[in-house]
Amino acid sequence: MGTPLIPGVIASCTSALRATSGPGRRTMKAGRSAGFTLVEMVLSLAILAVAIPVLASLFAGGLRQPQWAREQTRALFLAQGLMEEIVTHKWDEAATPPGHTNVPSAIGLDAGEAAGDRSTWDDIDDYDGLTDNPMHDAVGTTLTGFAGFWSQTRVDYVASDQAAPDFETALGKGAGTDFKLINVTVNWPDGNVSLTAVRGNF
Repeated sequence: MGTPLIPGVIASCTSALRATSGPGRRTMKAGRSAGFTLVEMVLSLAILAVAIPVLASLFAGGLRQPQWAREQTRALFLAQGLMEEIVTHKWDEAATPPGHTNVPSAIGLDAGEAAGDRSTWDDIDDYDGLTDNPMHDAVGTTLTGFAGFWSQTRVDYVASDQAAPDFETALGKGAGTDFKLINVTVNWPDGNVSLTAVRGNF
C-alpha cells in the first residue's frame, strides 16, 4: 500500500513552486542582469582611475630600464677609453721615476701645451679640468654615435704615506706627492659613470 496523499501538503508545495519559479521571479532576474547599477559603475571607474596610471608607470619604467642599461654600458666604454689614454702618458714631465729627482710641477698644462689640442699633452695632469662635449679621441676627432655624451676629468695629488695611503682625499694641485688621483666622469642625459685611478711616480 502506498502512502496516502494529503491534499493540504500538495497545495502548499504547489504554491511554493509557483512562488519560486513564477513570472514575477523571472522578471526580477532578467532586470538584475540587464546592466550595472550606478554605484557599481562609479566604483569601477574609480578603480580604473587608480589602476591605469600605476600600470602605465610600471610599463614605462620597464621600457626605460633596458635603455638606461645600454646607455650606461656605452658611457662606461667611453670612460675606460679616456682613462686608458690618460694613464699611457708620463706621470710628470718634471720628475724621473723611481722617486722624484726634482720637485714635480703643479697640476695642469705646461709651457707649449695647447688647451684644445690633446696631441700636445705629455703627462697625466695635463688632463686636469678637461671637459669634452661632444667627446673626441686623442687626436681631436669627434666620436660618432655618442651624441649627448660628455666627459669631465680631474687630476689631484693625494697623500703618499706608504703605511696608510689616503687615496680618497685630494690634496690640491701643488702638493707635490708621489701619487696622483685621476677621476674620469662620463655623463649622458639620464645619468653618469665615474672611474678613478691612482698613478704613482714609479
